[in-house]
Amino acid sequence: MTAGQDTVRPQAVVFDCDGVLLASNRLKTAIFQDVLRDTGFAATDISRFASFQQANFGMSRYRLFDALLAWTDLEQRPDTSRDALCAAYGQALYGRYVRCRSTPGMLGVVRGLHATGMPLFVVSGSDGAELRSVFAERGLAQWFVGIHGSPATKTENLGLVAEALGLVTPMHRVVFVGDAEADWKAAAGTGCRFVYADHFSTAKPRMRALAGEHGFPTIRDLRGLPALL
Repeated sequence: MTAGQDTVRPQAVVFDCDGVLLASNRLKTAIFQDVLRDTGFAATDISRFASFQQANFGMSRYRLFDALLAWTDLEQRPDTSRDALCAAYGQALYGRYVRCRSTPGMLGVVRGLHATGMPLFVVSGSDGAELRSVFAERGLAQWFVGIHGSPATKTENLGLVAEALGLVTPMHRVVFVGDAEADWKAAAGTGCRFVYADHFSTAKPRMRALAGEHGFPTIRDLRGLPALL
């Protein structure tokens, strides 16, 4: 953020989901590994994929599984497809996703911002239809103007946010709160002001280095957000 931007009230706040609204990063990592193990991938390939997935948190399951299946040196290559892996992952995830805990102070912050009339959105790498269903079951959907996920990219979904707000890029008065490099890149590509939520990130060293290099603010969790707006 520049000094001038700091003093201007945002037109909207956009939240990533995993690690920002829900404490679900470890859950998702574990389920990715369970699905690959059940499908018949070798332990070494599962371990390598886990490192790749955690370093690229925020990348959709579609792109992650595409990347895995494109590896030419897999120790074992089960008879499966990207769509089959995505279906198995979604089935294994859903019930636990509905029940996983929220990040500290999340609901209070979201309700408080909503009460001020601030338009709120979700832009996540999670499957969009699944995410809308999970938020409805958790009673969270009512607080958000739009809930957007994959298979569209985060940049594409930020475009939907701009449409809803009647904006054109760059979106200098929109704040995007995320915990992964994919979030920062999407924000940078659309001109959003980025805020990094550190506590649940799976890529802390990389994100802290980027914060130092590019000067975007860091909060531990959402309880630190209102003071920045």
